[in-house]
Amino acid sequence: MAIIPTDLLDRIRALERQVRDLMGSANTTPALNQISDGEVVIGGGGRLRVRTADGEDLIHMGRVQPDRGPDTPQQGLMVRRDDGSMALTVRTTAPDRLETQPVQIFDRRGNVVVADDAAQRGLARPYIPYPLPRPVDTARWEATGNTSWTTLYSGPAISQHPRLYARIAVRGPAGAEVRLVVDGVQVGPAGGPGADLEFRESLAAGFSATVTFEIQARVAAAGDTVRCRPLALYGVQS
Repeated sequence: MAIIPTDLLDRIRALERQVRDLMGSANTTPALNQISDGEVVIGGGGRLRVRTADGEDLIHMGRVQPDRGPDTPQQGLMVRRDDGSMALTVRTTAPDRLETQPVQIFDRRGNVVVADDAAQRGLARPYIPYPLPRPVDTARWEATGNTSWTTLYSGPAISQHPRLYARIAVRGPAGAEVRLVVDGVQVGPAGGPGADLEFRESLAAGFSATVTFEIQARVAAAGDTVRCRPLALYGVQS
């Protein structure tokens, strides 16, 4: 039997110990479920999904449907309740008509209860009513016989939506008119007796700006009287 050098046997034993140590460490390595420093990057149209114990999506982050085009994925966020109902989304459901992604919060029936206005700025929902303007001329409440524009109601409000909805009831002779003025500028058309003056119109004021609403009226001929009453004044989406 050939004589094996002692140093070679020692090296073999050392290699065996190293292999055992490596196998042991591989079997005892903890799960990689924590990041103490650094970041996780998901690119190339990838996505992150968190699912319930039943395998239903709870959080979907990254590529969402629908795609913006055949070769253009949409990146966004979808959050569901554990019963499967949608709770929050950052995506557009119609990329061909509305490119910008709105942020939407849903109730359990799928109704959008809170959303920003993706076309312009500020809120889309909920529709928040502005305080109805109060009468200015306390001696002649809701009426005027002037042939020039006269303010009958005036009041402050805070602008939160890009457009407003107004409805004003008008009573008086033919030729009488009422109008809505915001910070001294007429908004929407003027209206006369008969059907209520009702319109939706853009509001030029910036988001969260304080504005003054005025309802003005006038008659066509001296001796006539026109009366009006604001029925609704809402901020609405574009």
